[in-house]
Amino acid sequence: MPIVLILSVAGLLYWLQNWIYHRYWNKNLSVSVKFTDQFMFEGAATALTETITNRKILPLPWIYVKFQISRNGKVEHYRSDLFNILFYQRITREIPFTFDKRGIYTIKGIDLLSHNLFITSKMVQVIHMGDLLVVYPKLMDPQEYLIPYEKMMGEIATKRFLMEDPYMFKGIREYQSSDNFKSINFKASAKAGKLLVNTHDSTITQTIQILLNMEKNNDHYNEVLYEQGIRMAASLASRYEEDGVPVSLYCNGQNVITHKEITVAAGSGANHIHTILESLASLEVSLPPLSPMSPCLEKVTAMRDMDTYTVLISPYYGKELQEAYKRLRSYTASCMWILPVSYKDMADEEFPPLRLRGETEDVYLWEV
Repeated sequence: MPIVLILSVAGLLYWLQNWIYHRYWNKNLSVSVKFTDQFMFEGAATALTETITNRKILPLPWIYVKFQISRNGKVEHYRSDLFNILFYQRITREIPFTFDKRGIYTIKGIDLLSHNLFITSKMVQVIHMGDLLVVYPKLMDPQEYLIPYEKMMGEIATKRFLMEDPYMFKGIREYQSSDNFKSINFKASAKAGKLLVNTHDSTITQTIQILLNMEKNNDHYNEVLYEQGIRMAASLASRYEEDGVPVSLYCNGQNVITHKEITVAAGSGANHIHTILESLASLEVSLPPLSPMSPCLEKVTAMRDMDTYTVLISPYYGKELQEAYKRLRSYTASCMWILPVSYKDMADEEFPPLRLRGETEDVYLWEV
């Protein structure tokens, strides 16, 4: 009889704890998983913060927090963390993380899994939530793009669009026959006993237009070249922003959020460069381009905009693109084609871009 009583009591207790956990395990229980940062560059260290709060008297000895991190809509990371949380307790964990690829990273939900005291029954809950991290393209070392940068800046600096700004006083020098009469500094001239004129710093009126091409070479497709092209676009845009030169960006690739081409009008400043970097982060290389680049070059040629320096970044070197660039180059010297290539391709004497470089000026073969 005592054995039967003991078994009955044990069975009742087992049933009771099982009923209690099934009914109350997720009451007053909150869980969140968030990125520590909202924006960062490729390869930079960051963290994920997991927080679980149990605001009830029932402890949870076993609770799993499971979630996925997606990049551009595709699952990149999966985690399952075990917590043992007591009554009226909060636990916060910070998980170090490094994201080596640019992109839009999201956490869209959390799966919670718990058990009763004897781990004989399972309870599951799905928490819908959302958090987002934008990973910018990594900015290159200035030495890596020094040659095209200096070439472009040299072209800009020597054009006639270097206009004197009357509000940017530079100094005084002797009068020359070509000087404007209004530039004479009569007070300084009286003291020196000769005519002296005021000089002013120059203001660059040109803008930089970056055209990033996502068309693919059927026989020479290399994803690394396209990722490096994106980093080059980000680096040049950031550098010109530092120089105070307005920059615009056009890319015929697809934005993973809007599924449209990327167009950022000319501008400058911190907010503008943030827009460019975020746009480049959202670009998905694996998707086909929405339009060819050659019509865009033809449009640039037809506009005959002398205030714009065009930078084409394109690993693709199709015949129609070559012809479009040649027509642009025949009209203006304010253009450059940065063509990322691999070391292996450069060793091939029959590699088409080698011939293109010999036929057309300002084609920069960039070995990556």
